[in-house]
Order: sequence, then structure tokens, then C-alpha cells
Amino acid sequence: MKQEDYRTCMARGLKGKTGLSKEQRQLLFCTESRLCSQKTSSRDEAIRLCSLPKPPKTPKARTMAKGKSCEKETEQLGQCVMNYFEKNNIYDQILNVNSVEIAILNALMECRCPNQQ
Repeated sequence: MKQEDYRTCMARGLKGKTGLSKEQRQLLFCTESRLCSQKTSSRDEAIRLCSLPKPPKTPKARTMAKGKSCEKETEQLGQCVMNYFEKNNIYDQILNVNSVEIAILNALMECRCPNQQ
């Protein structure tokens, strides 16, 4: 089915339907959509399918706060790492090349995921 045919069918099915509640409009739109897209063969079947409760939406993963520039975030992260080094007195430890990586990773974990340690 072409998009134009679908739109024409939907317009015909929704035309003149005023004074409906939100739920009635949603059911009407769902029903007409299923009929016009030929996902169901009868109006009764479309109404039955559209009346089924919808499964709950899965929560979206939290993203970083918007508006922070990469430079600003890096600057804050660097400051946090330095505070971690000072708080744990590990300046001498990170002078040893072998322990620099561990010290930096621990500091980054503390700064980026403080509640997970």
C-alpha cells in the first residue's frame, strides 16, 4: 500500500469525528490505522487488538547532563583526579611507572562512579 493511499484512508476514517475523549480518539486512530495499513481484516479485530493493554515501556538509560562541553567535563574530571591523589597521598606512588596506570584508573573510577565503590 502506498503512503498516499494510507493517508487518504486515514483521513476518510477520522473525518468528522469530533467531541471524543482522549481514549476514544486513541482507539479510533489505532483502529483506523490497522484497517488502513491492512494489518487486520475487520473492524472488530482492529478494535480488539487496539483495546489490549500496552506493555510498560522500558526505562531509558540515563545520559550525561546536556550542555556540558567536553572540555569542561575533562577539566572537572582532571580536578577530581588531582583531589583523589591529594586525598590518598599517592603522589610518591605514581612516580613509579608501574603503578601510574592503577592509580589513574582508581582515580577515574572514584570520580566517574563514586557510588559504585
